Amino acid sequence: MSGRAAVLVVIGALSIGCVSGRTHAPAIEPPARDDPGSAGPISVPPPAAEPADFNLNVRPILEANCRPCHFKGGKMYERLPFDRAETVRSLGAGLFTRIKDEGEQGVIRAFLDRAGAGAAPPSSP
Repeated sequence: MSGRAAVLVVIGALSIGCVSGRTHAPAIEPPARDDPGSAGPISVPPPAAEPADFNLNVRPILEANCRPCHFKGGKMYERLPFDRAETVRSLGAGLFTRIKDEGEQGVIRAFLDRAGAGAAPPSSP
């Protein structure tokens, strides 16, 4: 450990209550390292996105974008029912022909990643 890193550790220990009496650590973001050869701290990558749940996260997106055709009573419901997770898994990224919003696509991708579905759309019959 370099001298600068040791000083940061000691300062961090002091700030979480060893001397000051506080019981929590302050939220300190380490600066990004500009020079890979420097002794400064490095950036920590953001955590991976949590997997999405079909009923809580994916279905509301589909209801907002694909109703009335792909839900009960719709003309496409018998062929492609979007109230079933297995339909979404089988379509994979093929859903993105209608779902254009990147945030909504990200939620669906998280569900597909969790479900282990491939990203390729199915072939046409």
